Amino acid sequence: MKKTRLLLKPALVLSASLVLYSCATEIESPVIQEDAKQIESINSPANGEENLRKRAERNYFERFENSLFPVPGENSTGGPDQTYYPGSGVGNSSHMGKALTFLNQFAQFGPNGLETIAAPVTMFFGEELNELGITDVPDNVSSVTTDKKGNSVWFSSISNQVTFSADGSRADFVAEVEIVGGTGKFKGATGTAEVNGFFSPSSGKGSSVIKGRITY
Repeated sequence: MKKTRLLLKPALVLSASLVLYSCATEIESPVIQEDAKQIESINSPANGEENLRKRAERNYFERFENSLFPVPGENSTGGPDQTYYPGSGVGNSSHMGKALTFLNQFAQFGPNGLETIAAPVTMFFGEELNELGITDVPDNVSSVTTDKKGNSVWFSSISNQVTFSADGSRADFVAEVEIVGGTGKFKGATGTAEVNGFFSPSSGKGSSVIKGRITY
C-alpha cells in the first residue's frame, strides 16, 4: 500500500464531515428530520423490556450521508476490483443523536459479482479516531460511529453484496454487520445489523441505513 500519496484524502473528507456535522446543529436536513419519529420508535423498549440504565438488548438504527473514495490495492488493475473504499459521513444514530461515521471496505469479485469485505478503519482514519479519544481499535473493525463525546459503536462487516445500475452511475449494496465493541456507554457492546445503501462510483456520494439489535 502506497500510503504516502493517499493519506491526504481522508483528511479532506473528514474536514467536510466536521463542517456538515457542525452545520447540522443549527439546520437539520430533511433526512435527519425524517428520522426523528423513526428513531423515537426504535428507542422504545422491545418485547416489553424496560428501558433502564442497565445492559440490555435494544433496537438500533442509523442513517448517514457518506462520501467514499477509491484507493487501489496492491493487485489492482483498474476498476473497482482489488480496491479499498474508505470514507466518512454525517447523520443520526438512535442511541447517540447526531453522529459521525468512519468506514473502510475492500472490494473484490466473488462468485456472485462484486463484493466487499471488512478492512481496518484505522488504515485510513486511525489519527482522526485517536483525536476523538477512540483508541485501541482492533483490525477487524471496519466502521466506527461516534457522537464526538466519547461514545462510539464498532462494526465489523460480515458480507456485502454490490449491484451496479445498467449505466454504472449507481451502486447499491446490502451488507450484514456485527457489532464488536465500542467506547463510553457502548464499551463491550455486541449485536448484529443489516446495512442498505448506495453510492455513486463517480462522485463517491451516497447514503446508508443500518437496522439491527445492540446489547450494551
